[in-house]
Amino acid sequence: MKKVIISSFLLLIYVINSSGQWYVKKYQVTDINFLTKVQLEESLGNSKGDLLTSGSIAITGGVIFLIFKYLRPGMSDDPSVIEQLLGDEGVNKVGVITGLGMLIGGSIVSIAHLARIGRIKSHINKNYPSVGSLDISPAIILNGYTRSYYAGFSLAYSF
Repeated sequence: MKKVIISSFLLLIYVINSSGQWYVKKYQVTDINFLTKVQLEESLGNSKGDLLTSGSIAITGGVIFLIFKYLRPGMSDDPSVIEQLLGDEGVNKVGVITGLGMLIGGSIVSIAHLARIGRIKSHINKNYPSVGSLDISPAIILNGYTRSYYAGFSLAYSF
């Protein structure tokens, strides 16, 4: 029971620290375009590590949920005062709620980190293209003679 409470407390701290714009907190810039390639690559590595951590929390929460939902272990061999007050059924309910909370919290943070990783990769590819990369994007073409606008595509090859 103590391990479940400590795990849920650590999960709560992790979720609170992952909110907000990460580049404002870490690099004190107001736009992601102000970051250098080194800073973006460092942030990409950190985000991948955080994704692994939040995924582990979600998986652990799922396992705790399944254990308390279906195996129903109840109180430990040497129950604490809280476990004695809750009883077997209460301990199982607290375990289910804690596991479900960890599963939901870890999943939400994982989705946020997946979005962050995609955004960082997009900015690295846009601002610092690699050799041999091909970039296709929509563009507006201005005809200088007739002063008319046309929709089109721009194609850029980096070499």
